[in-house]
Amino acid sequence: MKKKISGSLMVLFSRVLFRLVLSLAIIGFLQSCSTEKGGGILKLRNDGRIHHIVVDDNSDQVVRFAAMQLKEYLERISGNEFRVSGRSDHKSKKNTIQLNIKKDKALKWDGFMIKKTSKNIQLRSAESRGLLYAVYCLLEEAGCSFVYPGKEEEIIPQNEETVFIPGTFIHNPLIEHRGLTPYGLHAGSIETGRNFIDWMAKNRMNFILVSEDRPSDADGPAHAILWKETREYLLPELQKRGFIIDMSEHCMPVFFPKSLFEDHPDWWALNDGERKVLPGPYSGQMCYSNKEAVEYYASAVAEYAAGHPEFHIIGTWPLDGGNYCECENCKDPETVFKAARRVAEKVREVRPDMLVEHLAYHPQSWQPPETVSIPGNMTVLWCPDPGPMDTLAHEWIRKTPGGKVYQFEYYMGDNYRYAANVWLRPEYAAGVAYHARKTGYRGVVSLYLPIQTWWRSSFNNWFFARACWQENLDVRSALAKYCMDYYGDQGTEVEQVFSLIFNELQTEPCRDSRRGGHTDISRTRAAAVAILEELDNIMGKCSDDVIAIRIQRLKTYVEYFLLHREFESAPERNPAGREKLVNYSRQHPEQHMVLMYPEYIKWRN
Repeated sequence: MKKKISGSLMVLFSRVLFRLVLSLAIIGFLQSCSTEKGGGILKLRNDGRIHHIVVDDNSDQVVRFAAMQLKEYLERISGNEFRVSGRSDHKSKKNTIQLNIKKDKALKWDGFMIKKTSKNIQLRSAESRGLLYAVYCLLEEAGCSFVYPGKEEEIIPQNEETVFIPGTFIHNPLIEHRGLTPYGLHAGSIETGRNFIDWMAKNRMNFILVSEDRPSDADGPAHAILWKETREYLLPELQKRGFIIDMSEHCMPVFFPKSLFEDHPDWWALNDGERKVLPGPYSGQMCYSNKEAVEYYASAVAEYAAGHPEFHIIGTWPLDGGNYCECENCKDPETVFKAARRVAEKVREVRPDMLVEHLAYHPQSWQPPETVSIPGNMTVLWCPDPGPMDTLAHEWIRKTPGGKVYQFEYYMGDNYRYAANVWLRPEYAAGVAYHARKTGYRGVVSLYLPIQTWWRSSFNNWFFARACWQENLDVRSALAKYCMDYYGDQGTEVEQVFSLIFNELQTEPCRDSRRGGHTDISRTRAAAVAILEELDNIMGKCSDDVIAIRIQRLKTYVEYFLLHREFESAPERNPAGREKLVNYSRQHPEQHMVLMYPEYIKWRN
């Protein structure tokens, strides 16, 4: 009995000590950002002493939204009522939180400054959305956490007193544009889309890539991006958060429909000696060397661009899946780029403010041009995985005016690439931001497929988003903070489970399942059994139903991961193993945020 009591005290002591050390580390980091010492500690109490949020009288909708967000969450934290006022209505700065748009050489892109004294808090940015990010940063300091989309997943403390560290803190992003491509976006997922956009902004992401009309080519809606069905509802959500909107994603059929084939068969790709358009999403590539076809295409894109001022970038993406034209003129490695260049020329006539995007996605579009220049209104989306082809990426960056080249990333949230088994990879996610900055990309756009299965992808992208703002992010400390916030009293034990997942269950390097690779299934099985046993122990001690649900998601991840690896490791991928995957998803419909739906798992595998 004495040994058990002693062990319990040691565990309790270690938890308290760990939390103290982590808190001191967070305070130390915040103090390291300070450039000016404050004149005392500012305390937000439930006595209502601070109750005014002040904005400029001529503030735009993004700043007004930022103020309302601050009001909403501070009221939830403190229990007080807050008022939002214009500067002319509230001239005193004492006991207020001020939101100011102001140029400052210390601020980069949508970076922001937070200045806290004993009398007030000032949030400052040169851009409206920078003030929105300042609000969310201040709320995180007050104890809020936004790891997953949806109000019910947020961590919002209820405090009698919230203490803010005095000083001036400058936060600049390390990458200018931080974005996602949300698959599963259609008329039936509008509320999910709202939550997704809200979550992106709270994690200081500013870029979204959509498609006007990309029907799903999967079994079920997972691959759909139907902006035409969601625009009315989601565009206001993006605009009041100041998003950069890129309309592209294999959008060629929007501007070059298959119905043209009857009158212009010569406009279409030559494959196996024949120009033809077959049913299905991957048939109907353009002949990019046909000047009449390109002119029609460029005019259609320009007309669309002129009628949609809400978009900042428009893509020239060919169809997915290859089948590029094999005619003699299309063998020129610059053919596809020259067509995109002509689109840029036509768009510039009607929308000089808009960028036209070239997709460097296949061998026909990888090579930077040698014989023509890249116009100033063009940007490039570079799709090959980092590594062997980085030299070409550097060449694109060198030749593109302003270095407007983006990395398209697949491994943080793409259930297609992962064959319905996205891994939890915080170190990799932070490394994406580091690699993008080192390479010189203007931004990173990550594939998020689909938004309905958000638990794994959001976890990875939360670490990515933090690494976009914090150089040399300490992933371990960030993970510890996440566990403390999200799993409460079980946080320390759950953090140990994550350590087992990263070091024992998921044996790196992660392999694209389509490219094969051997799996040490005995090691995976042993690790899974040990982790599941530990999770059962944690669940047995958990008295909070909400925390228990969160731990169950982690357990679901481990159980499904093991089944998937067993299926992959079988010599010929036994159909019985696939059925286990499908049945597991079918038997756990309440875990849709962790698992892809059964039909998709069967289709993809």
